[in-house]
Formats: sequence, structure tokens, C-alpha cells
Amino acid sequence: MKDKNLMTLDDLTKGNIWSVTESDLANMLIEGKKEEDYNEMETHYMNIIRTVFDIQFLSRNDEQQVNRLEKQGYDIFSYPTDGEVDAVAIRKHAIKKITDLTLENIQHLEATEVLELIRRNMGTGWKGLSLSIQDVIESAFYVDYTSLPETTMHRAGGILERRKADGYDILEIIRGSWIEAIFMKAKPKVEKVRTDFTIHDDDDDDRDFDDDNDSDDDDMADIDDDINDNDDDLDEDTEDEIDSDNLPLEDIEDLEDIEDNTDE
Repeated sequence: MKDKNLMTLDDLTKGNIWSVTESDLANMLIEGKKEEDYNEMETHYMNIIRTVFDIQFLSRNDEQQVNRLEKQGYDIFSYPTDGEVDAVAIRKHAIKKITDLTLENIQHLEATEVLELIRRNMGTGWKGLSLSIQDVIESAFYVDYTSLPETTMHRAGGILERRKADGYDILEIIRGSWIEAIFMKAKPKVEKVRTDFTIHDDDDDDRDFDDDNDSDDDDMADIDDDINDNDDDLDEDTEDEIDSDNLPLEDIEDLEDIEDNTDE
């Protein structure tokens, strides 16, 4: 049984491929090779994989090529035999320059890594970055910067201490007797919610609606019948009470005689 937590080639996108390691990818390729539709989907998989990884298939018997690729930073993994091809060499693209940042890979970097890229960017600081690169960085991080005299910047209880207490990583760039400080903290990761756009059959919905209305009508009819029955019962009870109060004529005359004698 497959572990549901393990990613497969079908799960890969240009957004999540950056979270995959060389070893993860090798395992995916080995498992994917076993699937019946692998040959049909191979081009699709490679289009995604090659946005982040350099990948080459080779024979382990070719020692010269194996050594060359290993020196270039590739990891070599065994691969299901396909003719002479029985190994795969994988190397993840290194993010060496600030211009290597994209909306996809920025989500998988730490603030310290991004600040190091800025530090190595010829000392330009934050303002020296292009607006497009700033937008990429700010899609994943809160960013602030300031320039202050060194004594003010490092003052006890000053801005550096406050920012560190707030969880920011800090890059200091010396500008003579002043310091430019860049503060960076990762934004909370927002989980994407998949929306179900399934179109339901309107006729079925209408039919269900009509059925519900018919049921409501039946219920109302039953209530009306109960009310009418109660009204009939009430009328009969009232008539019984009136009839019991109406005494026969003889009894009324006897009562009148008794009243007359009492008056005398």
C-alpha cells in the first residue's frame, strides 16, 4: 500500500517542485516508471522537473561520465534498466544570485538565505534591487529597512533589539559612519483552498425543489384538516354546554313557583 503522505510525479507542480530533494525526485521517478501511463506522461513530468532540476539518464558502466557529473554536483541514483540506461543524475538548480529568485522558489527559502543574496548583490542594499525583485521577495516576507548612524543603530533598546525581539532577521550594510539595516521576516503561509466548480443538473435541482414544495403543501393541508376537525369538536362541545343549560319547560315553571312562594 502506498503512503498517502509521499508525493508522486502526478503531484508535482511548478510551485511545489522546489520543496523536493534530489533523493525524493529519484524515488518518484523509480515509482513512476512502474506506472502504465509513464511513457505518455514523461514529457509533462520533465517540463515541470527541469524548471528546478538538471537531470540526465546514463549507464553506471560509463565511469567517465559518472565521475564528470559527480564533480559538477550531480547526485547519481540507480534507475530501472531501460536498455543501457540504469542510472539517473540529478542536480538541483542553485539560487546563487538575487536575480534567480522567482515567485515559486522564494516560498521555499529562509529569510537568512534571501538576506545573504542581497548582501552578495554588489552592496546595493534594498533600494538597489529592481522593483520586480522587491515584489518577489515581498510576496513571501515582511521587509523594512532604515539607515542610521552606527551609534544610534546599536543603541541599547534601539531599533535592532526591537526588530530582533519581533522575530526579524537583519542584514547590516556599512555606509561609512552610517549603517543600512534590512529587516526581514517570513509571512504566514497561506493554505490554498480548492473550490469545487462541479456543475449540478439544474433539472434535478428544480425537481428536488418542487418535491420539497409538494411535501410542504401536503403538510399544510394536514394542518388545515386538523384545525377544521378541532373547530368541529369545539362547536359540538359548545352546543352540548348550551343544551345542558336549557332546562325543560316544566322545570322552569316549578322554579318560578318556588320563587313566588319565597317572596310571600
